Amino acid sequence: MILKKLTFRLTGIAIAFFFSNFLCFAQSDELKNLPEYSLPISNEKLVMAHCMTNIIRYKGHEIEDCGNPKYYSPKGNITAPIGGYIQVNILSENFLKDKTLDEAVEFEMRAAKLSGIDGFQFYYVLGSPKWDKIIKAYFRVADQKNIDFKFSLCISHPSGQTEDKKIAEFSQRINGIFDEVGRTNKHWLRTPDGRLITYLWYGEQLADVPVNCTLPKQYYYARAFKKLGDAIHEKLACVFTINERLSTDELDKWLDYFPATWIWTLPYKNDYFGKLVSDRCKARNRNFTGSAFCDFYTSKLLKPSTWDMFHTARQAVNAGLRHVERKYIATGLSYNFRKLLEFGIENEAQIINIITWNDYPEGHHLAPEVNHNDGFSLLLNYYKSIWKGQPSPYGNRDVAIAFFKKYTSDVQPHPFNIPVVDFEKEAIPQPVEDSIEVITILPSEAELNINGQFMAVASGLTSTRIKSSPGAVKVSVMRNKKQSVGFTTPEWITDKPYRSDRLTYSFSTEFNQYYQQLFGLSKPLYSTEYNLDLKKKPVQTKSKTN
Repeated sequence: MILKKLTFRLTGIAIAFFFSNFLCFAQSDELKNLPEYSLPISNEKLVMAHCMTNIIRYKGHEIEDCGNPKYYSPKGNITAPIGGYIQVNILSENFLKDKTLDEAVEFEMRAAKLSGIDGFQFYYVLGSPKWDKIIKAYFRVADQKNIDFKFSLCISHPSGQTEDKKIAEFSQRINGIFDEVGRTNKHWLRTPDGRLITYLWYGEQLADVPVNCTLPKQYYYARAFKKLGDAIHEKLACVFTINERLSTDELDKWLDYFPATWIWTLPYKNDYFGKLVSDRCKARNRNFTGSAFCDFYTSKLLKPSTWDMFHTARQAVNAGLRHVERKYIATGLSYNFRKLLEFGIENEAQIINIITWNDYPEGHHLAPEVNHNDGFSLLLNYYKSIWKGQPSPYGNRDVAIAFFKKYTSDVQPHPFNIPVVDFEKEAIPQPVEDSIEVITILPSEAELNINGQFMAVASGLTSTRIKSSPGAVKVSVMRNKKQSVGFTTPEWITDKPYRSDRLTYSFSTEFNQYYQQLFGLSKPLYSTEYNLDLKKKPVQTKSKTN
């Protein structure tokens, strides 16, 4: 009797397995190479920045611990045992902490536009319905203040649960946004034919992919987003993300089912993977969208050899210095950012994606902060003018921007030497990192003075490097032995760093104007950790205002 039951069960399993596989073989592939995949994704050139929806400061809403400026100082807070939890000091903390949500989103949009950004693609995850009120506020304020700005959702790593449950949550929330801001709101980022542009960041995790099916997994990814589109009564144009190098065959499978792609933080190299992606998109009549990131150094403290982060400052402190690490990519100061922008322009991208506007915890932010300041924003505005065939945003005036690390790679911080792992294995040679780089944007040739070293520089954009050395960085542009513009950096380079910090520092001749446009008459907040003119000790507990 037992054997008979077992035989029956095994037979049933075999029938179910056969039936399941029969359905896989018999399933029609109605989503492959649809005509709309070849339609343009934009009829204008736009810069879209990835925006961490919840990383915004306003009254009653602090930034999460791994970006919160109260953990910037190495003293006077719970993270003193590890030398401070973060290395970013966000300007909005000082100026928006008593503002309303509407005032905060207005500031973010106006600051982004000042940096050359035309819109945000919002990091959008499961389990965070409270974030929707922030997105609604962006639409509301853009309407009320008549701010020309575009918005899109970036469906990000929706793992866990079933496909149907994930689609149900997303669709309910997105329909709620539509109900409040309007489906036809002009700020939605749409294709010329009306499809709603939706970014993916590991968004394929929305789909349930059956086992042992012959159809490509990308079919099931596309099918899941077709279901999501149906649930929100929209036709979606999904821009899938590339997070690592793919084979040509794998890339083609993606392009069989999606109209456009963007690349995450793959640094520029001589064999930059974007070349294959752009070429295949052209050959397949798909949309290649460019990407650029200015820096990558995590304030996140991670479990060693993983991407598992300690989500709170207390968790990081409890783990201790010996059980944490940070991630890093060598970006060659401004080199990686410039080359990625140039690549997007050369390959005729209609949209260029900036990674990111405000992901301070990963250190690739353009939003106002005392280390990056305005340097990368100035570069974006310059390259954007070339891309769009417009006059230089700096007219006939001289612009100079300094970039450097606070200490060279051969120096060991003490006493807070947290391991920093270059997970791209020095995509850019370390000597390039261990330099002082000055970018000049000039209407005519001139002489550049960096720390007493004089060099002739041509008109247009020029990158000039000298070896890094401790002390302030002094820059001036000279013509006929007279200074046109110049500055001395408030932050210095040191040979005695007290903590690990591979964030890129920048400062420019445009800084005062940039700061006034952001904050009116407010006195600038500087990074001066190693400025020995302001103090005798190399460790400063707070940034100074001058």
